[in-house]
Amino acid sequence: MGNTKGRRSARLMLGSLILLAMMVIAACGSNSGIDATTNHNAAEEATGSAEANSSDSANGSGADEDTGKTIYLYGNDFVDFIAPKFAADTGFKIEAVHYGGGEALAKIEAEQGNPQWDVLMMDGHGSVRNLADRDFLLTGWQPDNLANLTETGASYVPGDLAYFPMAIHASAVIAYNTNFVNADQAPHTWEQFFAYDGPVGHADPAVAAPAYPLVSAFFDKWGIKETEELYTDRFQKGLHIYPKNGPVGKALLSGEIHMAALQEHNAYELKLAGEPVEIIWPEEGAPGSLRVMAISKHTKNPAAAKAFVEYMLKPETQALLTSLETSDSFFTPLVKEVAARSEREANGAFLLPTAEWAAEHEVEIKTWFADQNVN
Repeated sequence: MGNTKGRRSARLMLGSLILLAMMVIAACGSNSGIDATTNHNAAEEATGSAEANSSDSANGSGADEDTGKTIYLYGNDFVDFIAPKFAADTGFKIEAVHYGGGEALAKIEAEQGNPQWDVLMMDGHGSVRNLADRDFLLTGWQPDNLANLTETGASYVPGDLAYFPMAIHASAVIAYNTNFVNADQAPHTWEQFFAYDGPVGHADPAVAAPAYPLVSAFFDKWGIKETEELYTDRFQKGLHIYPKNGPVGKALLSGEIHMAALQEHNAYELKLAGEPVEIIWPEEGAPGSLRVMAISKHTKNPAAAKAFVEYMLKPETQALLTSLETSDSFFTPLVKEVAARSEREANGAFLLPTAEWAAEHEVEIKTWFADQNVN
C-alpha cells in the first residue's frame, strides 16, 4: 500500500526470480501437456490479421475474430480433462499444459517477451491480480455468462474484468493422523494448530498454487509481523514445508508429521480411502483458494480464449466438474444452481484476503518463506 508502481514492479520481478529458482530446486510438478486439438472450419472466416487481433485484445476492445490458431491453456486442476472436452464441444483448437502454480507463474514470466499461453486457470487470485497489475492480461471484456455467477462469485469479479472466478475450495483444512493424535487433542482453531506440541506441515507457498492463499490468509488475519513471529516459533517447534500437497499427505500418513494444514482435495482423498486421517474445518474458516481464469492480452486466438471462459461459466460445465470421481471435484461452485459434493463440509467458511492485499504482499511473504527454508 502506498508503494509506487515502479517499486512494485521491481519487487514483483524479484519474486518471479525467486519462484523460478524454487521451481528448479524443488524439481516438482508436471510439464506434460495434452493435445486436445480439433479441426475448426471457421478459421477461414476470420477477418484481419492475427497481429491485429492481438492488438485489439491488448486494448480490451473485445475483438472476437477466430484466427484458427491453437490456444494454450496453462493451469493445474482440471486442465487435462477439460481441454479435450472443450475442443469436442466447441470445435476450437486447444492444448492444455499442466503446471503447478509456481511453475505456471515462472513460465509466464519467462515468456513475457514472446508469450506462448492464451488462457490461465489456476488457484490464487492474488497472484493473478499481480499479472493484471503488470499488464499481462486482457481487461475490459465481459463474458455473456458472467451473470451465471452466484452472488458470492460475482463479488470476486474485479472492476477491470482482468480475471473471472469459477470456484473456491479450502487451500487447507486441519488434517490429523489418528494414530498419533486423539480426537480430544485435535485442534479446532488455527491458533491451536500452531500451538500443537508435535510436528506439523504444509505446502510451499512459492511452489504449490493453493499454498500462497493458505499462508496469505494467516498473514491477513493476524498481521505481517505477528504471523512471522508465529511461524518462527512454529519452525522451532517443528514445521515441515513440502513442495506440494501430495508430499504433505504422504508425510502425514508416515508419521513424519502428526497433523497438516492440508488442501481439502488431498485431505478428503485420504479419508475416503480409509486412511487414519480425520478432518477439521475450523469454525473461523479455512483459508480459501479462489480458482480464476484469465486471458493473455496477446492471445493468438481471442475468439477461442473467450469461448473457453464462457464454457467454464456454464452450469453444465461446473456440474460436470463436481461430478468427477476424483478429489479435484471437492470445491464450492461459484455458478448458480450447481451443488457441491455432499461428502465435504456443507457450510464451511473461508478466510480470503482481497486480491489487492494478496497481490501487494505476495513477494514479501514468499521471500520471507524462502529465507526460512534457506536458514
